[in-house]
Amino acid sequence: MRIAPPAVLLAACLLSACGDTSSGEASTSAADAAARVVSAVTRGVLTDPATGANCNGQDVAITRDGFSLVLEGNCGTIVVTGSNGAVNVDRARAIRVDGREVTVLNMEVADVEVAGSNNILNLTEVGALRIAGDDNMVLARQIERVVISGRSNTVNPDNTPELDDTGSGNRVL
Repeated sequence: MRIAPPAVLLAACLLSACGDTSSGEASTSAADAAARVVSAVTRGVLTDPATGANCNGQDVAITRDGFSLVLEGNCGTIVVTGSNGAVNVDRARAIRVDGREVTVLNMEVADVEVAGSNNILNLTEVGALRIAGDDNMVLARQIERVVISGRSNTVNPDNTPELDDTGSGNRVL
């Protein structure tokens, strides 16, 4: 008796929707999951990449908690919804941090948005920085513009950026 390789079995399972189609539930959820994977691949989104990854211009979604990643090369938009993690990014078009207790190290990024709280960003060159979350710390050599609407945030650039602070208890050093 010959047994099919695991990849063939997985593909067959996905194509057959991994279950009984009489209720429609199993087939719909498996088909939806397969469609999401195909959609992410075709859009060029790396979702929860391995420890080290080369962006090659792709967008990156970090959704898991407790991550530790190094993203090399030029990245598109990086969205971090996971918490309690760290990411080191060479270059990115944009970075958005929605998670909590995330550390971001970056050399060059056009736009940064921090909606989460208790994050630390150590950046080199930033175009626009927007902080809507609370209790975040941003260090940078160069920031063009800072917009803050959150509370108790600290921004410490080496230059004097344009500032719009509508939040409370924020410090730009």
